[in-house]
This record gives sequence, structure tokens and C-alpha cells, in this order.
Amino acid sequence: SHPIHLHGHTFQLGRAGGTGPRKDTVLVPPMGSVDVDFAADNPGKWMVHCHNAYHAEAGMMTRLDYTS
Repeated sequence: SHPIHLHGHTFQLGRAGGTGPRKDTVLVPPMGSVDVDFAADNPGKWMVHCHNAYHAEAGMMTRLDYTS
């Protein structure tokens, strides 16, 4: 499993407009996916990564960049 963490934001679990809980980390099953909805209201360069250090070191990280 992969505890995926998004810096600088929280997101809601489930599809847009739903009532799921707000989080900044979600457990994603191996080879799986989750639906999240987040407001892009904090422009900048934000890391998205697996909290398992050996996964992050192996490349399971990226950066989310956007401007206002």
C-alpha cells in the first residue's frame, strides 16, 4: 500500500461535490487508485509523494505546480 501525501492542500475523498472526509494523506492500494477532489487555491510548487521512504527514494514522488 502507498500512503500518498499532498503538501500545501487538503482534499476530499470521493468524487467532486461529495461528502467524504478531508485529508492530506490517503492510503492507495498497490496498483490501485482513489478519487479525490481538491481546490487549487494555494498556488506554488507542491510535492506529492509516497510516505514510504523507500518508495519515494525509488521515484514515487512528483511535484504539482500551478499559478493563480
